[in-house]
Amino acid sequence: RMKITILKDSIPYSTDITIKDKTYQFEFIFNSYDRRVYINLYDIDGGLIYANEPIMFGIPLWFNKVVDEKANFNHNFPEVYIIPNTIDRTIKKITFDNINEVELIVED
Repeated sequence: RMKITILKDSIPYSTDITIKDKTYQFEFIFNSYDRRVYINLYDIDGGLIYANEPIMFGIPLWFNKVVDEKANFNHNFPEVYIIPNTIDRTIKKITFDNINEVELIVED
């Protein structure tokens, strides 16, 4: 089980993250309109896989894109569930203001 920490003071920023022997680039961006943080997902060569995925408490990133109705993973995406959670495990709307209290939990 891996945890990804979001560096609030560095947003916007990109970081390479290796999941199951495949490296992706996560770009964390701030949307001032709704005060939320979004992720752009790229492959290792900088090819965009998915843009503007919101970070929402308890809902796996790319949830409706990662797995099909037969539970087969889409091989363009990380083949895991990446679930945003708060460090203290309390439910809250995730915004830029509290993004430093959030970790992304990678579950196989």
